[in-house]
Amino acid sequence: MTSGAVNEGHLLPELTEQHTENTASQVEVVVADSQYGTIKNYLECHDRGLKAHISPFKDGQNRNGKFSDEAFSYDPEDDVYLCPGGQRLKRTRYDRHRQACQYQGRAKTCKACSLRDQCPGAKRGRTLWRHLRQEEVRLMRDRAQSFRSKQDLRTRQHLMERSFARAVPYGFKRARWRRLWRVQIQEYLTAAIQNIMVLVRDVKEPGKAISVAIKKAQDKWLNFQETYATIINHKGYFPWAGCRCIVVPR
Repeated sequence: MTSGAVNEGHLLPELTEQHTENTASQVEVVVADSQYGTIKNYLECHDRGLKAHISPFKDGQNRNGKFSDEAFSYDPEDDVYLCPGGQRLKRTRYDRHRQACQYQGRAKTCKACSLRDQCPGAKRGRTLWRHLRQEEVRLMRDRAQSFRSKQDLRTRQHLMERSFARAVPYGFKRARWRRLWRVQIQEYLTAAIQNIMVLVRDVKEPGKAISVAIKKAQDKWLNFQETYATIINHKGYFPWAGCRCIVVPR
């Protein structure tokens, strides 16, 4: 759980490592929504050998009739981009932080273009950014559009979004208290209620199932008392663990 000031799309490496630690299994496929579909996350999955079934942060379709970056073709020989109107966008500068080069068309040419209304930023000359590892980014984005990727995204939507929707009536979207640790307790309680509702709904005899759960909880408490008493006496046999423990005093 993070505060509202943290962009969860930047936490993909930490979430991957946390999943590996919690499940004791190696991650092979990362499935996430478009919030995680950034260039940095695609390259992170590529370097780790992971399949990134993540929707791109910016899709390749035109929005409101405007030309997207995918409408421009790159010429590697001359290191220029060709726009839908046939004009050339030359490299103008390099951004070290973004590890990308900027390509820009001439302002006069863009203003006189008949497709100016379909090209955002044409008044000052249309600009594009190309990452130094653009081919690897393109490869990961193409794989993210595969049939298997779309199937995993539909499964995620079916499982995760439905769970979020069911948690809304229990206050999932509104924090009742300030401070992160209090909100975390609230989310734990919400998850507990959801799990109880699933158990009650799926069993044929809810009353019997609840009594069995209470009996198991009592047995675990008795085992805890037995373990504590055994440790105090320095030695003993643990039937639930199948081993004998001897505590050597210092």
